[in-house]
Amino acid sequence: MTTAAILPPIPLYLTYEANEAADAATTVKASPEAQSLIAHFQATAANITTPKQLLSDYKSLSVVLGAFGLSSQINNTALLNKLLTQSPTATDSLASQLGAKYLEFATAISTWNTPNTTGATTSPFAQAGDRTSIVNAYELNNFESSVNSQAPGLQDALYFTRKISSVTSITQLQSDPTLLAVAVTAAGLPLTDFQSLSFTQQTAILKSKINLSSFQNPATVKRDAEQYLVSQQTNVNTTAQTVAPGSLLSLFGGSDTTGNSILTILQTADGESSSGTTSTVSAAGVASSVLSVLA
Repeated sequence: MTTAAILPPIPLYLTYEANEAADAATTVKASPEAQSLIAHFQATAANITTPKQLLSDYKSLSVVLGAFGLSSQINNTALLNKLLTQSPTATDSLASQLGAKYLEFATAISTWNTPNTTGATTSPFAQAGDRTSIVNAYELNNFESSVNSQAPGLQDALYFTRKISSVTSITQLQSDPTLLAVAVTAAGLPLTDFQSLSFTQQTAILKSKINLSSFQNPATVKRDAEQYLVSQQTNVNTTAQTVAPGSLLSLFGGSDTTGNSILTILQTADGESSSGTTSTVSAAGVASSVLSVLA
């Protein structure tokens, strides 16, 4: 890890991506705090049989939340209690409303008191394999967080590489802000302008620009991660144009004529070129173009 830290962003990403599990384990071994948390979890997790017990065990909870990328929620006891006690498959469950990471967490940890093959009740940590999976995921997330300082966007690029192949719908993609940001950027869409659109408008654009089956190709996934990583380096220390919040100008990319605004992207649907040719479009024309594409 020390040697790789001097590399430029793309070689750095490729080095870590190729050996991430091993690098993650090595990084954890160099951290006394992480080692202590893991050792405690491995020693006590099998005896944690209720949500209340997990919430009262700070060290074990740290590992479990870290495994799902939810470390920032460790002091949000009320939220965690709902995630741990509600059925994640219920349409009104908190997990189903908060997004992919929360739903993944709630689903994986929802087996409290579930009868096993022998008829005895179990817990999410009853099997050694379950505990090992949580520790491995904790190590990966901990590692990705630690290397992000070496290159902006590196954490997101590695996470995207690991997780994107499991996405099977546009809605699922939209439920994970990190995966969505990488996919949108790699598709050539201006992320800030895209985020200004409504959920329905975003869905329409994603369906026309994103081919989910391409995420099953490791080469395509790496290319998308690299494009996102490059974009994060070029955006460092840059200042965005100041425009009035909520105006058409703010929504469609200001005075950008480089082919990177939402306006340029939407114009292509009307048969206009997005090769960089500058055209004059009125506010009414912009709105009309948007409605025709996103209706």
